[in-house]
Amino acid sequence: MPRIFWFILAATLAPWLTMNLVTAPRIEELAGGLRLLDMRFTGYSFEEARDFIAAIGDEGAALYLGWQMWLDMIFPPLLGAVMFLLYRWLVPGWPGLTAAIVSQSYVVVDILENLAISAMARAGADGVTPEMAALANQWTVTKWGLAIVGLAMLTVGIGMRLRMRGPAG
Repeated sequence: MPRIFWFILAATLAPWLTMNLVTAPRIEELAGGLRLLDMRFTGYSFEEARDFIAAIGDEGAALYLGWQMWLDMIFPPLLGAVMFLLYRWLVPGWPGLTAAIVSQSYVVVDILENLAISAMARAGADGVTPEMAALANQWTVTKWGLAIVGLAMLTVGIGMRLRMRGPAG
């Protein structure tokens, strides 16, 4: 694995850890324990989105639109770079290149999700429309679907890499 991989992996872990240990728990605390919208694997309804935006209040919206958004906009490209390098290393030739390129769709969808949820946070609970919630929900569900596909492709890649190495001796 090239040295740059380890640098990018460390850079990826920094925003991920900060989001998961600091900003997201605080926003969820302000929301009375409601899960962040972008962490809801099966999506959410208009009412659930509106209730979450109402529950986080001004302080939660400011945190979401500030630190959380900043971190969540740098995380996807870094994760995309890690995944690209992993697929290229795990699976040789065109299959690895194809998997690496396909993995980048997650990056695009995650950023679109962030933009859609931030639009709802800026609008406030009274300004959230069913269309805004449906669009954000679409990106959330798509993101998690792509994450599952990516995990499956990564598992196959690891299996292929281990098979190429042969039995341990």
